[in-house]
Amino acid sequence: MLHRRASFQIHQTYLAVPFIYCLLLLSLPLCAIDLSFPNLADAKRIHGELVSADFVHRSGQFRAEKGELIDFTMPPYAIMKYRGADADLRDVPLGSKMDFLMLPDGKLLTTGDSQKPDPEQQKKFREFTEKRGVAGWIDKTEAKTVTVTLFSGDPTFYESAYGELLAKGKTTKLCVANDELRTWNPGVDGESGTILDVKKRPTERFGTSGYQITVGVTNMLEGFRRGRVVRMFLAGWKVQDQFYGESLMGYGFARMLNQELIENVAKEYPDQFPFRTDYSNAHLPWYQLKDDVKPPLFSEHIVRGELIKVEAATSTGQFRTERTGEIVNFTLIPKPTLKHLGKDTQFAMLPLGQRYRFHCFQDAKSQFSCVTFISDEFSHITANATTARIVSIHSDKLYLAWMLPLVKDYNGDMQRAPDIAHSELRISQATRVWKDKQPIKLTELKPGDSLRFNVTSEQSGRPSVCTDLWLSIDDTVPKKSAR
Repeated sequence: MLHRRASFQIHQTYLAVPFIYCLLLLSLPLCAIDLSFPNLADAKRIHGELVSADFVHRSGQFRAEKGELIDFTMPPYAIMKYRGADADLRDVPLGSKMDFLMLPDGKLLTTGDSQKPDPEQQKKFREFTEKRGVAGWIDKTEAKTVTVTLFSGDPTFYESAYGELLAKGKTTKLCVANDELRTWNPGVDGESGTILDVKKRPTERFGTSGYQITVGVTNMLEGFRRGRVVRMFLAGWKVQDQFYGESLMGYGFARMLNQELIENVAKEYPDQFPFRTDYSNAHLPWYQLKDDVKPPLFSEHIVRGELIKVEAATSTGQFRTERTGEIVNFTLIPKPTLKHLGKDTQFAMLPLGQRYRFHCFQDAKSQFSCVTFISDEFSHITANATTARIVSIHSDKLYLAWMLPLVKDYNGDMQRAPDIAHSELRISQATRVWKDKQPIKLTELKPGDSLRFNVTSEQSGRPSVCTDLWLSIDDTVPKKSAR
């Protein structure tokens, strides 16, 4: 029986794909999926300092000892270590210096700080987990049973914490999640079941808890497929949604205005897109622009870089790509969208020397030189209805927490969702500060101030630095948001 499709929401499809075709695509079995855990010895150990963390997407950046800024994303079984214990990204303070263990494919496996496990951190992570469910991936399904291997970075602690609940005959609620460990709506998009079998597996590879369990369910959800990630609420745990902004859906709340936090259909349902995207389908060609045809969503290739030249008369310019320093000569397509400080602007009015997001398409030579959209950092932050809050101030940087606007809860009360990320913002004596359209001094900044900003792009030997920041940003958000 096909119960509620926790992994299938055709109402969010952005392409004109026939409904029956989508059903067929999502009914195909998943095969050739690697469900092996990596050897810790295969990871490269890089010492560095945490400079940003996206709690929702399980990604971030650290700066290595030689100054290189390194991006990371975490596979579903990866886990941070802080104070010697498993930790969510939320638990690890900015500026923490530790070893980052990077897999050959560039994914972060774990971190190390050479500390003994801290009982308070273990307790904190256990409480965090019980609100969201333990996570694992599906090894196989058969009849009305689902076999799952559960994830952990500390199998010994995992067994002591959850072993009694992971026993034959115990009840559970199995909820479909994505590879960021985000669930949809566990109360509805989940299936109650009973643990039918428990097997202990080797734990020499990193990421496995050593527990493989088989759960009997009444209904098989669309998302119960080999290789898919699930979260499980164990016996006695309250089944609840993840927090607003963290959940893939927001039942009971207003529409999510941050387009980077809603379910990304290009990532979750790649078969609905007949071209390559920044999130999937690396085996397919990129979408090619067509005269007088608006390109479909997710067809662009987003490049971040520093605008260094503008030729308004010919609608051409140059930007220097972030990190790599490559110079790109580009041409604007007719009627492009250009954003600066949250408003539409003219090409000639875009300030040089700042970081922008360029939506690029290939030209006849397969070079990404055709640009349809340019947006500065301030505009991007504003379009996604986020603001930063100063947590602490240091000599050359601000530590920021990122927050969503106030939103009505189930009872109609205005609530502030938990912070969704944190990051550092480098400042210098050249950084301009604005409040109520008037310049103020850097020394007038204080913890708790809300702000948005513009920055330079990150280049080799030249870290990104804030050019301008604006204080006293309220909760006014645009009626429509842009990705």
